[in-house]
Amino acid sequence: MAATVEREPTTDLGIRTLIAGDGVRGVGALFVFATHVCLLADPIANNNLLSYGWAAPILGHIDLALSAFFVLSGYLIARPFTRAYVTGGKRPKIRNYVRNRVLRVVPVFYFFTILVLLRFGLDGSLETGAAAPEARSEGWQILGQFLFIQGQTAGPASIPIGPAWSIGSEVGFYFVIPLAAYGAYFAGKRLKGQYTRAGFALAAIGFVFVVSIALRAVDKYQFAWLTAPPAIMYGFMPGIALGIIEPLIAAPLRERARLAKQLAWGAFALGLLCAIVYTTSDYDPRQTPIHHALGVRAMLAALCTGLLFFGLIVLQVGTGRAPRLFANKGMLWLGARSYSFYLVHIWVLLELDHLLGNDESLATRLAIMAGIGFPLTVLSGALTYRYIELPFLQRKIRTTQHTPAEAVPPATPEPAR
Repeated sequence: MAATVEREPTTDLGIRTLIAGDGVRGVGALFVFATHVCLLADPIANNNLLSYGWAAPILGHIDLALSAFFVLSGYLIARPFTRAYVTGGKRPKIRNYVRNRVLRVVPVFYFFTILVLLRFGLDGSLETGAAAPEARSEGWQILGQFLFIQGQTAGPASIPIGPAWSIGSEVGFYFVIPLAAYGAYFAGKRLKGQYTRAGFALAAIGFVFVVSIALRAVDKYQFAWLTAPPAIMYGFMPGIALGIIEPLIAAPLRERARLAKQLAWGAFALGLLCAIVYTTSDYDPRQTPIHHALGVRAMLAALCTGLLFFGLIVLQVGTGRAPRLFANKGMLWLGARSYSFYLVHIWVLLELDHLLGNDESLATRLAIMAGIGFPLTVLSGALTYRYIELPFLQRKIRTTQHTPAEAVPPATPEPAR
């Protein structure tokens, strides 16, 4: 007879809602927007930030926002599964999981993809005149956009919604999580104790983390490979690790504000150190295309953002608060709308680029793209969120397990001081 998982007494699984989550998304959205403004404002096409001189390495390293998005997804998506695995509790229903992921990702993505195709055509351009056949996306490439594999199928029509490659990476992660979880459940039946199960899972995650980073060097200059699940999975691993350890540290830290603050700010300090080392690691935006993070740089990005979220979780468990940088109304508001903001911002910037032409100076183009492009992107994202995204989000089924030890967070969380 197979051994059963011993459920140990636990009343504190961790936090219900990460109150700084939307705030991190908001800050990340600003970073992503700034990066693309700098790239598209340059009148020299495909210049890869060369026009910015000494500032190029700085601008080329604020892509840490993408790493933060992946770590946050790893934590939030895997958390119901990791809690069930570690504590031996009730497992999430796959049917609800699939329903929620579809409602979260598909409607607004399809909405923007269709609009972009109608506006930019198969050649992904606003230029007048018929494009040569080789400059147009083929049918299978268009299908790839709707199947969330445009990072692999590519094609000119994917350019106006180019950041969607990361959405495809997340969708790949969505497929992996329930499969990995049920493998973990099977192994967990033979492991006694929460710490033993957690240790086994963390070792497995560490293995995947190292292998995924190593795989990036297999074809290090091919965007299709670098954004494929095997080579991008490392980005989600710190988030899954946080979901595993959270039930183990929640009870000891609950209402122990001083200890929680010490651990949190220690994690923030280590994360900042990783970010500083990251900016001097094996990457120069003047020589290497953005998103081609390899080796040490990929590891530092994941560790930096993983430490950020560890600090946020610990601080919330112990104090119920979050740093003001993230727990402010502006960032929380923008973060809630960051998905629509993310999908529309390249479209807005390409429209401005087309209107400006190449006669204006870099400074003028930067000022116009930022000064006009940002409010237009915010407005477009807000309207899309309100009328397209939100109605579907309201149909999601809550899957996060109940946490009796934590009070429900207020609508506007109080910042940490």
